Amino acid sequence: MTQIALLKKAEIPTNKQIQEAIQNMGYDFKIFENLEKKIDQNGLNCNINGQQTYFETYLVNADEVDESWIKTDLTNEDSAILFVWGADFAAAVCIGLISVVLIDQSKALIYYMDDQMRYTKEMLIADTSQILEELKKQDNSSKTDKEIANSNSANFQIKQNFWNRLKGVFK
Repeated sequence: MTQIALLKKAEIPTNKQIQEAIQNMGYDFKIFENLEKKIDQNGLNCNINGQQTYFETYLVNADEVDESWIKTDLTNEDSAILFVWGADFAAAVCIGLISVVLIDQSKALIYYMDDQMRYTKEMLIADTSQILEELKKQDNSSKTDKEIANSNSANFQIKQNFWNRLKGVFK
């Protein structure tokens, strides 16, 4: 999946500014990269609500974006940040929240390439809330699976101990 932020390169906030803005919105969010640098070609390692994730980032000139449906919106944006990720709810939430900050601090234009749509801040916040719910479900399901596995392991041990003791009675 790919999302693009079109903006002026000089207005890209630092990782620290992004992290603080997202935390000020009330999210448990952390960037693990050098907080003094800005988004570049190296991708980002982030954490949202205890879920660590990574996604690719690319910084290119805005004129390198070949999508005609986007070019009509360009005015004075000179750069594009591309966010690329797979089927990872945590990455989607982080990218959505970073995009909200880019809109607020840099007047970025945000596009989700897979559906050829432009996102507003309100749309991003609504989608982020929905994806966070899915992330919670996924996390709860994962915890339940681990609990079942641990329970099954404990039950197996109890059965083994019982049968071993029973065998000892009949020796």
